[in-house]
Amino acid sequence: MKLPPLQLAMTMVGIYLNTWNSVLPLFHADTLLRLVGECYARQPQQRDPVVWAAINVVFALACQQVPEGASNGHSEYQTDQATEYLNKAQSIISTVMLGETYLLNIQVLVGMVMVLQTAHNLTPSLILISATMRLVHKLGLHNHAASTHLDPVQRRQHARVFWLAYILDKDLSLRTQQPSIQLDDDIDVELPSSLPTTNDDNDNTAGIVVTADGNARMNYFLARVKLANIEGRLYDSLYSTRAVNRGFEERRNAKESIVSALDEWRASIPPEFSASIVTSSTRNKPGNNGFFCVLHSTSLQCMALVSRAHAWDGQWVSGVRNHSRGTQILQLPPAWETIVHQARNYMLLFREVWSRDAWFCWLTSCPYTTAMVLLTANALYNPWHDKIQLDMELMDSALLWLNEAMRESQSEETQALRETCVEAVRTVKQKLAEDITTPLGDYWLLERPDNVEPF
Repeated sequence: MKLPPLQLAMTMVGIYLNTWNSVLPLFHADTLLRLVGECYARQPQQRDPVVWAAINVVFALACQQVPEGASNGHSEYQTDQATEYLNKAQSIISTVMLGETYLLNIQVLVGMVMVLQTAHNLTPSLILISATMRLVHKLGLHNHAASTHLDPVQRRQHARVFWLAYILDKDLSLRTQQPSIQLDDDIDVELPSSLPTTNDDNDNTAGIVVTADGNARMNYFLARVKLANIEGRLYDSLYSTRAVNRGFEERRNAKESIVSALDEWRASIPPEFSASIVTSSTRNKPGNNGFFCVLHSTSLQCMALVSRAHAWDGQWVSGVRNHSRGTQILQLPPAWETIVHQARNYMLLFREVWSRDAWFCWLTSCPYTTAMVLLTANALYNPWHDKIQLDMELMDSALLWLNEAMRESQSEETQALRETCVEAVRTVKQKLAEDITTPLGDYWLLERPDNVEPF
């Protein structure tokens, strides 16, 4: 059970604590540092395998957050290194899962899922989160009665690990349209905002994000928990077997309830952390940009799913295509202006923070494609609104991005979607050209979208 040199290890642990763990606190910082010290103090053959696995999971997560310019010039460096550390941890997964269950065992498994959920293939993460939730229940993390004998710091960490597992369970459920494991009616645990804190503990601010000027703060961890709850309700309302058998009135009421919950959730986010300005307001911690991209992409995807206006809804995309050809009136979902506003701001955020090697690219790409279709539909519906030039620029950039994405993952569905959007954008630009006497600069007819400069 070998490990890299201690100096490198401490650098990696520092990166992890200042990125992943600062917003999604899987480990108590002092406890993790103590485990690392104790593990390195022993010979490889004498190390605790679960502790060794936990350290490798931390290294894997840290690799996803290595600052730009620190990857020795190799574009696949982060992914390869993360995979290497994850494979080491997985090499003893039977010991972690089948041995005596402690909190650390579950932390190792949750950390593995956090790495695996960023991959294109979600099957490994789905299988692992199912087993993880069973161990969560075995240890009683879903019920505060099981941790009443613990001190405040331990009790808080038990609750945090449960809520992290909950976020992953609900998020993967909605992304794959498969049932989650945890029932919301079977939870009796304090939310992160109400967890007890002590003055002699340096872990009080975990999950809290503060603006660069210090004037605003938000509980990112709590926001993710509440959004995960909405994701679970959305799955139950749209994709569960029970939902299919519901009557029209019941389904409509359920959707209205989810839209109301999403509105309330968005209203709880301080304006400094909205998608349109979060990168500038938190410029002191650029590592948080990816986490906010995930947060806002999940919110947008929920709104698009409940509105039946996402990029992979065949009826919606067909309606956009037919409307662009003048053969069908486009039926817009309720709260249309809100959805479009969300889509526009998310596209601005995505364009600013996305890169091919970003750890969150697979988590945020589908909502970005959905946002592109939403702006396209809005431009078809009203090509003379006051944000049209910005939207045309965003759509052009998104089509370029989609061109690149299609080179890595050929899909007839994606190809058809791209052709629909190209045709619709061309129609919009023709309408604009007919209405004015001067071209719209760079936003002229999109005859060859490959020639536009990408972001």
